[in-house]
Amino acid sequence: MSILAVTRREWTGRRNVLLLALGIGVIQFLGLYFEADPKVAHDKASFLGVFAGTALAWVIALLFGATMVSRDLEERRFGFFLNQPLHAAQIFLGKVLAGLGLALLAGLLASLPSVLLSGLWRQLALKDVGSVLGVGLAGCLVLLLLLHAVSIQVRSRSLWLLLDLMAWTNFFAGVRWLSLRLIDAGAFQDMFHLWLGLLAGVTLGLGAAGYLQVAEGRADLQRGHRWVSVTMALTLGLGLLAGWADVSWVLKHRPPEAKAQPGSSRIR
Repeated sequence: MSILAVTRREWTGRRNVLLLALGIGVIQFLGLYFEADPKVAHDKASFLGVFAGTALAWVIALLFGATMVSRDLEERRFGFFLNQPLHAAQIFLGKVLAGLGLALLAGLLASLPSVLLSGLWRQLALKDVGSVLGVGLAGCLVLLLLLHAVSIQVRSRSLWLLLDLMAWTNFFAGVRWLSLRLIDAGAFQDMFHLWLGLLAGVTLGLGAAGYLQVAEGRADLQRGHRWVSVTMALTLGLGLLAGWADVSWVLKHRPPEAKAQPGSSRIR
């Protein structure tokens, strides 16, 4: 048994999601095909082609992440994977790939009819298509890993949930404080870079927490929760520390004219 075998097993019983996605795409196509005004139909098709596919992919990633391990643990079915000649990384990666593949394929099926009707595929450059797919896939990964961690924390019903709440509360409060410092200095681009860096760090932490939950927690839901909680608390704390260092460096090395710019644009 390998990573692909785990992925294939996860797809079993979830393939009806693809039929649902195709049905959503067909319904959109029929609604747009019978639109009286061709220009309105073209504009609607372009919007629905991107929005419906992305939204459906993200919803599926959310639902898959919330059930990919925690439900197996709660129903005592996770032992099947642990009894196979598989490393913990193979189990976790197989499940993550299954969720990402299912979400991405469902999103494409839901958006394909509208995209074909609008002719959007002829207007977009290959770079733009890659950007849309990249944003959609990145969103799926973040949501899947986040809901996996949250589902472990909620289903275990242990006191480690207090550490989770404290860590996330402090993290968001710290991000708000750092963002306000950059806003006061007019460093909006640096604030965007800060958010992007923190998001990447949190995503890596969520991936590490998920792997440790499988590798160390095994079939014990509460022990897995402990590993998730400790890993995420450290990740969020280190992320805030790195963010504070970055903001301090930006504000210290910001040119004097840039520092004075926000105040000069205020209405007196």
